[in-house]
Amino acid sequence: MGHHVDVTTTEVQRTALRETDRRDWQRAPVDVARLVLRLGLLGFVLFLTAVFPGALTSVSADAVRFFARMPEPFRYALVGLAQLAILVVPIVIVGWLLTRRTRAATLLVIASGLVGGITMVLLTDWLNRAAPPTAITDLPSASFLASSFPSAAYLAALVAGASTASPMMMQPWRRIAWSAVWVTVVVRMITATQAPVNLFVTLALGSAIGSAALVIFGSPRRRPGAASIRAGLADSGFAIDELADEDDERGGRRYHGRAGGEPVDVVYLDRDDRDVELFARVVRSIRVRGVDEQRISVRPRIRAAQLAQSTMMAQRAGARVQEVLAIAPTGTESSIIVLGAASAAGSTLRELTDDEVSDAALDDAWRQLGLLHRARMSHRSLTRDNVVVDGDLVTLLGLDTALLASSTESRAVDRAELLVSTALTVGVDRALDAAVRSVPADDLESTLPFVQLPALPAHTREEARKPKHLVDDLRNGLAGRLDVEQVELAELERISFGKIVTWVGFAVLAFFVLTLVTNWSAISDAMAGIDWVWVLPAVIATLVGTVGGAMSLAGSVVRPIPLGDATVVMFGQSFLNRFTPMNAGGMAMRIRYLQKGGTDVAVSTAAVGLTSLASGVVQVAFIAFFFLWSSTDPTGDVTSGGGGGPELTLVFVFVGAIVVAAIVLALTPKFRRWLVALVKSTIEKVRHDFGELLRMPTKLSLLFGGQVIAKMSTILCFVWACRAFGIDLPFAELGALYLLANTVASTVPTPGGVGAIEAALVFVLTRAGVPEAEAWAATLLFRLINYWLPTIPGYVALRYSERHELV
Repeated sequence: MGHHVDVTTTEVQRTALRETDRRDWQRAPVDVARLVLRLGLLGFVLFLTAVFPGALTSVSADAVRFFARMPEPFRYALVGLAQLAILVVPIVIVGWLLTRRTRAATLLVIASGLVGGITMVLLTDWLNRAAPPTAITDLPSASFLASSFPSAAYLAALVAGASTASPMMMQPWRRIAWSAVWVTVVVRMITATQAPVNLFVTLALGSAIGSAALVIFGSPRRRPGAASIRAGLADSGFAIDELADEDDERGGRRYHGRAGGEPVDVVYLDRDDRDVELFARVVRSIRVRGVDEQRISVRPRIRAAQLAQSTMMAQRAGARVQEVLAIAPTGTESSIIVLGAASAAGSTLRELTDDEVSDAALDDAWRQLGLLHRARMSHRSLTRDNVVVDGDLVTLLGLDTALLASSTESRAVDRAELLVSTALTVGVDRALDAAVRSVPADDLESTLPFVQLPALPAHTREEARKPKHLVDDLRNGLAGRLDVEQVELAELERISFGKIVTWVGFAVLAFFVLTLVTNWSAISDAMAGIDWVWVLPAVIATLVGTVGGAMSLAGSVVRPIPLGDATVVMFGQSFLNRFTPMNAGGMAMRIRYLQKGGTDVAVSTAAVGLTSLASGVVQVAFIAFFFLWSSTDPTGDVTSGGGGGPELTLVFVFVGAIVVAAIVLALTPKFRRWLVALVKSTIEKVRHDFGELLRMPTKLSLLFGGQVIAKMSTILCFVWACRAFGIDLPFAELGALYLLANTVASTVPTPGGVGAIEAALVFVLTRAGVPEAEAWAATLLFRLINYWLPTIPGYVALRYSERHELV
């Protein structure tokens, strides 16, 4: 740059959108972060409600006793304050909508409020049964509103609408709206008109729906336009000659302009940037350990100061970095940073190809990083967008997350990230050659344990996943160039999918064993009262279910399949599935059987996948059917159907889901195009692989009819096992309970779902009012007949199929 402007810290008013700012609709990353957090909170509160209803009811009673001790005038005042506050919220939001004069935003806020209210109506009955509020009976309403106002549905609708409108509102309006909501929540909790858990669910549900609306549909532009940024900088004493609106073409949101005849980049940081950065750091802290040993503030003003300080230290170290020209705080939640446009003459690594990056430029990139490391600084964000190449020279950007006194591990991660970033542009070999030329061997050896995906920051990690084996090739290639025989990777992951699976499986099995042991006396007493009349039908149903699976297998390929041989194979594969996770052994046996019969390996694998697809389709259909059937309150058994039609609430759920799905498809062109392309490609693949099969009604009947027989036989076995212990719940309800438990338990990857299915079945039965001892007895009998008994004929069938070369 040809001039230097001192860093400015003059306080100016908060940057606001002006009439000259753009109003295009955008989706903001912060909405995704907020949606994830709010869904997590909602799931946690619903889990507490389902598992600990007694404790929550006790909390509600304690709140009532506390409120009853207050003087009566004060109690009246609190209720009136809550009602007044909740009436203020819609007035504030509607007032903002009127001042904005944007029809789309108005419709979005109203629609999210309606969805929030309707969803809460559907949840209210269950919440009141799980944790009933203890109402104050001596509190008549002296106002024109009932003392029970606002209802949970009304409050959920307002929270959803406020959550949708909040990011688009000015700070004073936003504070008024949310202050009214929080006052109402506190008052409604201590008056016990609603149980505390109901209010927490209301808040979490409403805010999650509001965030979901913003994620799906976007919102009018929240970021200030060029006019607002220029005005904010002018108020702080920094003149901008010209400034374009913000773009994210270089991987970061920046305004490009000119000041004093020289190009500049302007960065605007606000509370949305703070929330996104905080969410990213929390997720990384949960997933990865031992790298980010220092915590840098996410507040915009402190991040701006951190950037200025890091830039000054890097310049003192001799590194070529982007110069900070000015910082203009624009309130407590935002700051404007003016940077020298180091990227004006050059291009980022992302924008260049292999041929456009010279070896000298690669060497200079490592040289600039080495200068930072000699000053004990680590960059921590060496993405391809933060490495700018101008001929043979490189400038490093993005120092706002740099550490001034970093550890050796943090600097090793820097080297690993730069290695990956350069390899993504110039290839593995050139990236490795440049690193070996420019970095001492000892430093590269200390880098090897960190050349792994968990060590990389989020943006680089996602890019490195796309070229298969890129990180592995870099690590192996670097180890070969350094003559390192074996690389021991640093233990960085706190949580991985494998660890979660192990923890969940262990917890489920431990819960199953402990519960069984502690309740064995009562369970054995219950089992002593078994009615043996129901056992034989349950055994027959299990055997028939295996035949149904054989029918489905016979319908998955064009060539004729002997039903007898297929039945033997299905019994044999059921034995293997008892001892292999995710039914891997059984799937392999079925593929081998089809292959031995003359079917191509690829077609055999696809055929087994087709049976799984048919099973999934039938499972979804059964879930919908049994839940609709159970809602009719049937009183008869399997031979006496229930009367009436489905509950109106359940119809609303299905119709509402269809309407919401239709609206989402209509208003989100990208998602609609993706979904249409996915459906078309799936249909085309099915036509290509099973075109002839689709023209054979007999085969399709076997494929899907066999799955219907298998699943219905399992449900019958469960129902008859329950009847053996006097559990007289309606057939439809027991079928719905089994499908629910089986669906949830299938996510736990223990062999055959051992422990998970038992725990889930006992849980749903006890929730339905069955005594725990009888629930355990029925579940154990069902699993003994349906899961363990078939291992006897299964072992015989496996040996038979081997001797007769069926597999």
